[in-house]
Amino acid sequence: MLAASAVLLLGCSQAPAPVAPKPPPAARADVTLRDVTVRQYRGSELRMVATSPKLELARDSNDFMALDAGVLLKRTGVTVLAPRVIGNSATQGATGSGGVVFLGNDGTVGRTPTATYQRDLSPEGGAFSDAGVTVEHPRFSLEATGFFADLSEQRVLFDQPVTRTKE
Repeated sequence: MLAASAVLLLGCSQAPAPVAPKPPPAARADVTLRDVTVRQYRGSELRMVATSPKLELARDSNDFMALDAGVLLKRTGVTVLAPRVIGNSATQGATGSGGVVFLGNDGTVGRTPTATYQRDLSPEGGAFSDAGVTVEHPRFSLEATGFFADLSEQRVLFDQPVTRTKE
């Protein structure tokens, strides 16, 4: 009986199995805006128009998330579209994902799975991707492993480009 009691006490004195902590709840946006249009000016010159049917903003971190976002760069007539964009308004950086599309004013269409914009890469910012890129132009097509676009210089550099002319 004493041995049975000792086994019972030992069994009861063992620490309970650790319980995995619950994951934190998903961060909830402080502000959700619908059918958003943002216009950026330099003096009286309209520089950029951005649109999204849904924009969420966390005020404490300045993080944002936009769905089906579009940006028109007025200076060049270029439009960039992305199904999802996450970024930070304080650092002025954003990454588009889900298939980013570039539409040039000359019939050029560029595609990449993801692309990132960072304001601090040049006076007007820069965009880049290392996820592969394809470009279709009326006179040529191009495939590359990535790109860097300097928006100030209006210049794009491609990594390992393969170009094919069209007839």
